[in-house]
Amino acid sequence: MIDVHAHLCFEDFGNDKDMVAKRSIEEGMKAVIVGTARLDEGIEALEFCDKFKGFLFPTLGFHPTDGGNNYKDIIELIRKNKERIVGIGEVGLDYHWEKDPSRREKQKEIFLEFIELSKETKLPLLLHTWDAERECFEIVKEQGMKNVLFHCYTGKNELAKEITDEGYFISLSTAMLFSKHVRKVVRDVPIDQFTLETDAPFLSPNREEDPRNYPWNIKLTAKKMAEIRKVSESEITEAATNNAINFFSLKFQ
Repeated sequence: MIDVHAHLCFEDFGNDKDMVAKRSIEEGMKAVIVGTARLDEGIEALEFCDKFKGFLFPTLGFHPTDGGNNYKDIIELIRKNKERIVGIGEVGLDYHWEKDPSRREKQKEIFLEFIELSKETKLPLLLHTWDAERECFEIVKEQGMKNVLFHCYTGKNELAKEITDEGYFISLSTAMLFSKHVRKVVRDVPIDQFTLETDAPFLSPNREEDPRNYPWNIKLTAKKMAEIRKVSESEITEAATNNAINFFSLKFQ
């Protein structure tokens, strides 16, 4: 199985990130995509993924509200390391935390720069879309984007159908274990257009026991998804793995 978005270089993991990577291998994971949202996180992820080459694969991104003020530096980091990374993200819009109209417009300006970078580098785009799913969809569609993944999707089921009809992918997180809303999307998403993620260390399914989420918890989401769709767990895990490999063009050592 492949967790397509885990922040293993986020400060919550501290000195435990090597342990988490090794445990993920022991748990039978095929790969983990190490997502990033800030410059410091991205720099650390490049070095960290080199330690587990062929198992950990980095993406470099800029969070629309928590990414800092140095997105230009992240763009240059992506250009310099385009052969080492498998995607650009997370990037996009966040209308959940940002209510100011002028700042939302600035988010759009920055988002468009990353879209152009995706076209330039031919790297897939991973979208942060919290409470801005419709806006993000219309922008990438208008820009003629092809290889797009809606990370940690929590939007409406009707929009999810429009997204997949356009050929884009939806990433389903461990939120399906405690969100009835997300489970509606899980029921209807096409079998060849979804991936699984934890968004670790966030969205822990066992928050009372351990507030941190871990890549191997996608086993729980695969089981839940199989229950919802009334299919075998192996059908879900095989599809999710193949979809991730194809979307990110993963090459294993």
